[in-house]
Amino acid sequence: MFNRGSVRLSRTLATKVPIRSSTIARSKQQCSFYATGSNTSSNSTASPIDVPKHTSAAQTNNGNSGWLQKLTLMTASAAAGAFAYSKYNTASMEGLSGMPIGKMTPTILTEEEPDQAYVTKPTLEKLEEIKRSVLLEKEMAELDLVAEYKDKVKTGEWKEANPYWYLTKNTTPHHLTAGTLRGENMLSVHPLKFERKDQKAIVLFLHLGRSLCGHDRIIHGGLLATLLDEATGMVALPNLPYHIGFTANLNLNYRKPVKADQFVMIKAEYERGEGRKGYTKASIHDLDGNTLVECTALFVSPKNPVTMVANYVKNSLGFAGSS
Repeated sequence: MFNRGSVRLSRTLATKVPIRSSTIARSKQQCSFYATGSNTSSNSTASPIDVPKHTSAAQTNNGNSGWLQKLTLMTASAAAGAFAYSKYNTASMEGLSGMPIGKMTPTILTEEEPDQAYVTKPTLEKLEEIKRSVLLEKEMAELDLVAEYKDKVKTGEWKEANPYWYLTKNTTPHHLTAGTLRGENMLSVHPLKFERKDQKAIVLFLHLGRSLCGHDRIIHGGLLATLLDEATGMVALPNLPYHIGFTANLNLNYRKPVKADQFVMIKAEYERGEGRKGYTKASIHDLDGNTLVECTALFVSPKNPVTMVANYVKNSLGFAGSS
């Protein structure tokens, strides 16, 4: 831990920075202790920090290079070891969160995730928004139609599922309905999803806020198309090759205006498959059973999905920009 590089650096700093002589003497004494293992007097004529007479001025000024090189190597070794530890620890999939280092979470896998140790405290407005969202979720869970499907879950015919199971902490903020449009007066509650056992039919319950309108107090038709596109995709992808597909065609019929600030139910069903093609249909209903919007959709699975799957996994884990 002690070499001539650090000695020369100390000598250089001592000559350029105005420091008391007593402070320099104590520094010499400490250096002597670490170098020899004994407490040498500051008046000693054989101080270990004396620079040899044959040392030039240039060597004295640049003598800290060896110390800096060692410090750089130590830092790089520590970083490499920490990264290896995080990769070895299967419970740590986001940097160093699995290491016993408190709340510090260096962003190794991505630059988009903020350090959780520095998350700001929610404002009063945000807390009120969260409170209203919780009340809406409770109200939605107590709907009669929701109770009917929960009874079907008990019989084993249906199951309750997470509509955004495929999203990660890195991808959720960039997802349109799970991230961008999530908030008060928009999609303020997490949707409830019920899925039939054969994965060919689903039912979604969600709340549409007033900030999603085109005409005042009427939900924008483009948003309704987005919700139906996602619902049909939820039944198409599990039945397509490699469970991957893209919307090739989406036809909608708007039957009635969809009013804002209400709960709606979306039904989607997988009709048939033809090779890489999957045909679906879906509809949006109010709680009184009125059909508001209907659609049919065609999904197509790519010919070579392996590369796309690899890139999707990389992006989900936070390796942004990987090819």
